[in-house]
Amino acid sequence: MFAKNFHEILAFINSHSTASNFYYFLKIIVIPFLILSLSIIIISLLVGRYFFDKIDQEKKELEDSINDFLTGLIFSGQNSQEIKTQIDQFKKGEIYNHKWCQRLILNKLIHIKENIKDINNNLILIIYKQFDLHLYSKKLINQRKWYFKSLGFYHYRALDYKIKKGSIKPFLHSKNKYLKSNALVSIISLSDEKFDVLNQYSEKISAADEIKILDLIYEKKSTIPLTIFDWLFNKNNSIVVLAIKLIIRYRETLTLEQIKFLLQSEDALVRKSTIQAIRELYIVQANDLLMSHFNKELTHQNKISILKTLAIIGNKKTATFATKLLKNEPRLDLKFHLVKCIQKIDFDFLNDFKTNDYEEKDLVNRMILHTKDPYLN
Repeated sequence: MFAKNFHEILAFINSHSTASNFYYFLKIIVIPFLILSLSIIIISLLVGRYFFDKIDQEKKELEDSINDFLTGLIFSGQNSQEIKTQIDQFKKGEIYNHKWCQRLILNKLIHIKENIKDINNNLILIIYKQFDLHLYSKKLINQRKWYFKSLGFYHYRALDYKIKKGSIKPFLHSKNKYLKSNALVSIISLSDEKFDVLNQYSEKISAADEIKILDLIYEKKSTIPLTIFDWLFNKNNSIVVLAIKLIIRYRETLTLEQIKFLLQSEDALVRKSTIQAIRELYIVQANDLLMSHFNKELTHQNKISILKTLAIIGNKKTATFATKLLKNEPRLDLKFHLVKCIQKIDFDFLNDFKTNDYEEKDLVNRMILHTKDPYLN
């Protein structure tokens, strides 16, 4: 039909080639068509907006109803059987038939759990299971996509559903790094302050996961794992670094034997974390170890970290050691950190600095001035 009309229009144009006939064609056919199309689009948008607002309003009313119902249940002081009966009654109502109702209930339950302190977790789990939300979480975990599985893990973690740790453990060795990460964080979150899973974990832990794990352990107000010092000898360097950071956070300490072992690690991050631990925990006994290790250290940034640590724990012997290095160090940034190290140990130590190289003497003097006033050019 459209093709027929289109051909008729073309025939009309071909048979009326004058300008006046063309304007007539625009006035009679094209402009009305454009006005009609524009009107249809505007009406469609207005109708769509009306139904969108209507659905949105219904959803808000539904949220308010669910929120009131859950709040009433949690703070009613009723026993578990009475709560189950109320939920069964609620499920028979018209509200529960909305397809998004279950998700809203779950989200509200998690919101309440995360924002109200000292709430009865057993009561939250009773509501969670009575609404069959545990089946919904399980269904998500059984999905093929990793983000659905991770969402199911999050439900267990947010609601402290400890009994489900076993169903998450198989995913600790998933090939998908995101799924593996979420599984590890969830299991640690659901652990009863033992954290044994970490000492047995063989995969590399990312920096982001490390932060999450440290925060989780700290938020749970857990005591430091009893086997934390065994973690220092773990074959997984990620666990070693995590152990060192936990030792720092809980203000424990490291023995010289442990420090010596850790500084011999092939992993630069393990060595860096060890150097930082000496500084943070103010282990002055490690001064000689660090000086001995300085020339063996292969990483430039770690050498700078050693000098920062020696500046905190060092003594006159350290200042003498750093001064000898200063004379032969070609790299400017290391030379500057050597000067800072010496200045922090003894502000006047470099007054007697002697060298036959005038440029070297001038450079060191300018570095000394810069340590006194970092805004100097």
